[in-house]
Amino acid sequence: MANKRISARRGHVVNLDTQIFHNGVLADPYAIRKIEIYKTAIETSNLLAVIPVLNPTDALYPSPLVKTGVGKYYLPFDVPKTYEVPDVFFDLWYYYPENPCDEDGTGTGTDLSPEAGCDLDDPDLEGEVLKNCHRFWIYPDGWQGTDDLSVINFGFEPMSIHFNKPELRPLEVGLMPLPLYDYDYNLVAPIIPFLEATITVETRNCELLVDAEAMTIGIRQGSYRANPFVLRWTLDTTRFLIGTYRYKVKITMPDGTTRVSKWMIFDVG
Repeated sequence: MANKRISARRGHVVNLDTQIFHNGVLADPYAIRKIEIYKTAIETSNLLAVIPVLNPTDALYPSPLVKTGVGKYYLPFDVPKTYEVPDVFFDLWYYYPENPCDEDGTGTGTDLSPEAGCDLDDPDLEGEVLKNCHRFWIYPDGWQGTDDLSVINFGFEPMSIHFNKPELRPLEVGLMPLPLYDYDYNLVAPIIPFLEATITVETRNCELLVDAEAMTIGIRQGSYRANPFVLRWTLDTTRFLIGTYRYKVKITMPDGTTRVSKWMIFDVG
C-alpha cells in the first residue's frame, strides 16, 4: 500500500495530511489560515496555488480541510491537469497557535471582523503565524507501457533489527532497484509508489505469527543516493515474547509478478 504523498496523480485528488503538536502532544491550533502549494522549491516564483481556510468562528471551519482527530487534518487537493510532472511539490501550512485577538487571555477575543479591530489576515499579525512544510510527489496519470524484454528486480535491506518491550515503532526494510547504480530509472521509478508489499513473521522454529500483513511504502529519513524508498510495518512488541524472530517481505508488481526477500531477523529484548 503506497503512501498517498509519494503517489499523487495529475488530474486526481490527493489527501495532504498534517499532524500538529504542542509541546510534544497532538493539539488543535486556534486557526489554520491557508495552505500554499509550491513546485520544486519553496520560492515565490514557484507558487502554484493558495487554499484559504475559513475563520475559526465559522460553523464550517476548518473547511476545506477535513479534521480526523485532535491535531490531525488533511486537505483533499485536486491536482490540476495543467501541472508539469513528474516533480516534487510542497504544501506549506499557515496557522495561529493561539488567538491573536485575545490579548488579555480571557478567551473573549472572538470577533474577527475588521470593524472590530481584529482581522486574522492583517499583515501586522504575521509574526504570530507558524508554518509547517511537507513534501509530496506528482506523476502523470498512470499510463505507462512496457514489454517482456526487460525484467525489473529489487533488493531488500533490513534496517530495523533490535526492538524493546514495550515498544511501538516501524520495522523498516530498504527497497533497492537492481542493479543498484545502473537500473533504468524511467522504467522503474514510476512503479515504485504502486507496489503492494506484505510481511510474514515466524519464530526461529518456523511457527507462523504474522501472515502477509500489509506494509506501506515511504521515504527514508535523510539523503540516500541509491535506495530512498522503504517498506514499513508497525511492530507492536507487546505481541511478541522476548526472543529472535525471522521475517520476509513480498512485493507484488503492477503486472502481477512478485519479488520475495530472503529471510531476515529482528529481536525483541
